[in-house]
Amino acid sequence: MKRRTALVGAATALATAVAGCSSGGTNSDDEDGEPVEPADTSAGEQARQSLQVTVGEELAESEWQSISATYPRGRFTVESAQHEDIALGVDTSGDGTADEEFDASDISGVNNNDYSFTIELDTGYTLVEGDTILVEYPAVENPSEPGDYEVEVSISEVQTATATITIE
Repeated sequence: MKRRTALVGAATALATAVAGCSSGGTNSDDEDGEPVEPADTSAGEQARQSLQVTVGEELAESEWQSISATYPRGRFTVESAQHEDIALGVDTSGDGTADEEFDASDISGVNNNDYSFTIELDTGYTLVEGDTILVEYPAVENPSEPGDYEVEVSISEVQTATATITIE
């Protein structure tokens, strides 16, 4: 199960970033420690992007319907992705691994433009406050210039978090 291994590895890396134990390329939300992390933080490289967002009170007891990420226009390039290339999970125990996993059949659509993506879902999964959503999107090209860039992540168009990605 390559997808589970990748998602668990990403969750572990992101959990380390949340704990503040990671070096270069760590990306965290201003206060919540909500990371967005490229697999490769090198300028100009296409990289798999890992997202981790903790569900807040405003989404508790609602169905997980979508996840989206919006990158700075003209900086990152978001390519299209096939459903089977996207990894989705929910960590319900707080241990950094996906306790609930979803596959291509749970994705009803993937939309992207040059600077963002939205994954529409039909999971039937009811979110609980404190759940951590884990997503890997396979096709984002980093900017050609190093620096810090803000990325906005939204769950079901209700909860939004802003994270900073450092490109080296």
